[in-house]
Amino acid sequence: MKRVRKLVCVAMPLLFVAGALGQPNFKHFEKDGLSFDYPWGWQVSDQSTGQMQYIQMARDGYAEIRSRAPREWLKTPEKEATAKKLIQDQYIDSFVSQVEQAGMRPKRSVTTSQISGGDAEGARLRAVMDGEPGGMDSYFRIISARFVQMSIIGSDKEIANSTPAWDMIRNSLKVEPPPQPKATPTPKGKP
Repeated sequence: MKRVRKLVCVAMPLLFVAGALGQPNFKHFEKDGLSFDYPWGWQVSDQSTGQMQYIQMARDGYAEIRSRAPREWLKTPEKEATAKKLIQDQYIDSFVSQVEQAGMRPKRSVTTSQISGGDAEGARLRAVMDGEPGGMDSYFRIISARFVQMSIIGSDKEIANSTPAWDMIRNSLKVEPPPQPKATPTPKGKP
């Protein structure tokens, strides 16, 4: 009996450790064809509308991460260029305007990153806000015929703290491809 008790006493902590190690340290967001992984402890707020998926992710002491993806499928280069102007360029111009109205002078530079395993163009905006340097990095990429924009906003310290979350989200992001038209069956006997 003592031997069984000893075995149980040794086995129980091992089961708890094994259970904890087996649990993923991330959550998964999936809705309307857009999905990504994000770390435990982060809050996800879905602010989507009928025209655009807009997801905000935040955690105290960290930068805010945003993902915006219009629901329209982009089937031509002209639509892609229009989406860039309406989504990326206006978003950056609006951020610059807000920072300038607060009496700061943001510095803008071109930057690149990766989103969903592919190159993403972007802009980096920096200013001194509340005595700390910070700003926004905003990137975009066409994935599965949809425009996807991702941005990270905060002080440089918050952005640095958020790098693991930022990397997890942008690297795991997926967009389902547009629905394919169903083939119309050919009646028998007709070529």
